[in-house]
Amino acid sequence: MFSRLSLAALPLAAALAFAGTASAAELRSSAMVSTNAVTLGDLFDDAGDAAQAIVTDAPAPGTAMDISVSRISLIARRNGVAWRNTTGLTHVTVARSGVAVPEAEVSAAIAAAITNQTPSLLSTAKLQVDYANGASGIQVAETAARTVKVEQIAFNTRTGYFDVLLRAPADDLSSAPRRVSGRAYPIVDVPVLTRDVAPGDVVRSQDVDWIKLPADRVSNNIITAQASLVGMSPRHPLRTGEPLRTSDVQPPVVVAKGATIDMSYVTGSLTLLARGRAIQSGAVGDTIDVVNPRSNRTVQGIIDGPNHVRIEAMSAPRLVDLKS
Repeated sequence: MFSRLSLAALPLAAALAFAGTASAAELRSSAMVSTNAVTLGDLFDDAGDAAQAIVTDAPAPGTAMDISVSRISLIARRNGVAWRNTTGLTHVTVARSGVAVPEAEVSAAIAAAITNQTPSLLSTAKLQVDYANGASGIQVAETAARTVKVEQIAFNTRTGYFDVLLRAPADDLSSAPRRVSGRAYPIVDVPVLTRDVAPGDVVRSQDVDWIKLPADRVSNNIITAQASLVGMSPRHPLRTGEPLRTSDVQPPVVVAKGATIDMSYVTGSLTLLARGRAIQSGAVGDTIDVVNPRSNRTVQGIIDGPNHVRIEAMSAPRLVDLKS
């Protein structure tokens, strides 16, 4: 019959051998590191005194790599780690932690490199950088500077596609260059409305937001300056979020056709005032015809405010007639 034995009942050498087998190191199927090297301590649950033995260089921050189990086994045996591959592992995936370099920093470096290489690409537009994978994915060690430097760049001026090698941090010559690809193209900031605006309304500064459009989609008649929109009135209903043309807006009408208005002529200390009826509608700065309903005489005036026109010198003599 077989009996259950305790370690205490075994000879000392056998007990130590049994204990060593029972506490043998176990290999992890994956690991996360934060330094430049992958050690046995990163890969095994219990590497003992061999924990600091280096297996290989770590991947770049924010990336991962596979290490073959045969390589790990060789390093383990050389450093006295008791381990047998009983699970059939073929590789261990090792990832390295890191912090992301801000996308704005990466995009600015790429845009600057493209602009330096192709100075004719931009006029007044900015360069939009889009990445093939949705993000640059550039990370650095947690204690490193979050900077990048473009080492090499290939840019197709026709399609806008780029392929670059980046070094991060920018001044770390020991860091391996990282490849990033995507598309870069000129864009223009265009003002749009944050609410629907109807004819007769006046656009206010709080009604304006900004969107980015590819420069080749912005024609010469598209409004690109806030000053060209604020204070204007729609010629037809305008919808939220849509680029606007110069023909979509006009200065607000401050004198309506048929309205009774005030007219004035000022020269030195002399001021002549009269009332009249507008024959035309107009905005500030427009020249319109005004008639005196009593004398039926017409004079031209420049609109300088709501229901008010300014009479120029050539029409001033007729202003006296309008008062009769």
